Amino acid sequence: MDSAVSDFRRTLYRIFPPLQWRVRAAQMDFRESTYKWVSEPNGPDSQLVKDWCVQQMHDALPGREDMWKALTPDYNPGCKRILISDDYYPTLALPQVSLETRSIDHITSDGIALKDTAETLPFDLIVLATGFRTLQFMHPISITGQSGRSLNDVWSSGARAYNGVCVPSLPNFGMLYGPNTNLGHNSIILMIEAQSRYICGMVAAVLEARMRDGEHGSNAVDEKNGSGPPVARGLALVPKPAAVDAYNAKLQKTLAASAFADPACNSWYKDPTSGLITNNWSGTVVEYQELLSKIEWADFEGGQVVEEMRKEKAAQLGRVVEETRVSDKLLVGLSVAAVVLGGALRYQKALSSLLRA
Repeated sequence: MDSAVSDFRRTLYRIFPPLQWRVRAAQMDFRESTYKWVSEPNGPDSQLVKDWCVQQMHDALPGREDMWKALTPDYNPGCKRILISDDYYPTLALPQVSLETRSIDHITSDGIALKDTAETLPFDLIVLATGFRTLQFMHPISITGQSGRSLNDVWSSGARAYNGVCVPSLPNFGMLYGPNTNLGHNSIILMIEAQSRYICGMVAAVLEARMRDGEHGSNAVDEKNGSGPPVARGLALVPKPAAVDAYNAKLQKTLAASAFADPACNSWYKDPTSGLITNNWSGTVVEYQELLSKIEWADFEGGQVVEEMRKEKAAQLGRVVEETRVSDKLLVGLSVAAVVLGGALRYQKALSSLLRA
């Protein structure tokens, strides 16, 4: 499906934008449905993915049973990062391409020496693509919070957060793409949009409290001169340890039954020491968006100040809705009605002009 959008399709989208909206929503629906691949690793959806991949492989590499064996994993789909490509299998079928699965021992001056053999493979160029520090969130930024405690210390037993955004001991701290907000089935942009709304909601409360303190005065004074105009004391929002623990316990329980936790493979999703899934979210994007569509002030130290200031228990932020909300039949019906109405109005205008003439 990795193909250009035709001029005809572009024209349709331009003339009738709802069609483009519907296609986008359908893509969102499909991506969300694929979460079943990882949430139910032994379910029918996971098997369907396996069958798709095997069929594509056999079509691209006919009769190559040696390649089939080498390219077929022994773990469930989603355990490692899913590769979406129309070119992967066909590339391996090219005559100038060969697949080498033996282990590397060391790099020589002109190639690669293999393990358990004296053989060395000559190469002019070696591309090292081993990834990045996926478990060290915020690296290499140094962050220090309450009581001089560093973020590295807070995460000494593994990175975790509240809603993937806030961290204990770090007041008024928010981050994008934090622990357990990565996806294996949809776009990370949708997660970041929800996080942006959430963080902006927290920032708004902090600024409101600062302005409120400035208007009503405070007991704070200029530390250098011991006097001066009132200084806003501000608001420090920190997630409560109990809320963080409850959130992560529920999240890890769900992840433990997913393909991400498959013991048959190692991946950058999980902590190699504890085995916990530190990178990925435990549900669909819509579930995460709904979770972050409001701020529960009761889960924060300092949240009581916001509750008293705003007289509300939670901040309602809303979310961006991209999934389908209407059926295709209803959409077609509305489109036909719009065309008929437009034609009727145009006919009425033409008839009125003719009568006046």
